[in-house]
Amino acid sequence: MDRSNLPPLRSLPRIFVPGVTIELGLMELPEAELHKLRHVLRLGTGASFLVLPGDGSMWLGQLSGRDANILERCPDPPSAARSVRLAIGLPKPESLEEVVRMGTELGVDHFTIFTARRSVPKWDEKKWAARLTRLATIAREAAEVCFRGKLPTFQVLGSLKETLSAYPDAIVLSELEGVPVTLGDRLPPGLGDATLIIGPEGGWATDEVAQIGDRGVTLGPLVLRVDTAAVTAIAQTQVRG
Repeated sequence: MDRSNLPPLRSLPRIFVPGVTIELGLMELPEAELHKLRHVLRLGTGASFLVLPGDGSMWLGQLSGRDANILERCPDPPSAARSVRLAIGLPKPESLEEVVRMGTELGVDHFTIFTARRSVPKWDEKKWAARLTRLATIAREAAEVCFRGKLPTFQVLGSLKETLSAYPDAIVLSELEGVPVTLGDRLPPGLGDATLIIGPEGGWATDEVAQIGDRGVTLGPLVLRVDTAAVTAIAQTQVRG
């Protein structure tokens, strides 16, 4: 296909269609994505956009009625320098949403949310389901904006103890004064996978500090809000060299 009249791929609108097998030719668009293309982005028939099935691949399509006319597979979009998992003690909803949005843009592959001792929200099963749906939507929109090819996944655990057991090599952000070890000191060599654990707004409870033991690291002497600390830590993991 002649791309000479197309803008750069990263400037084209992007939609995720997770779980769909992409092939050349016409593909029916999910109602929500069709509405976004037609009524939010106001694209007309023949407009070009990118389709991402969530497996890391990317396809060039043109709008044709209610369908996408898939024209070709494009080069895969870039990925973050390091694969990062973030586990966070349940903070207030607005802070959690900011962490998910910015964390997705910075390349977090997996979010684990656990209820820490000092977590303020107390959600039942129904509330968790609604919140996870909301967070998945935020992550999806952020992934479309930042030109990544895979969506992050989500998991809920019951406590810090469960989280430390699930991720025995995790790096935990500490609020204690005088911690001599920095996050950079504990990152895996090269660009190996990293798991970060951060507490809620109220910080770690006494028994959680004991569970963390010598895993704790510091981001410096200043006191940071939970969303600021999370994003600062994630960004540090992506620094090459």
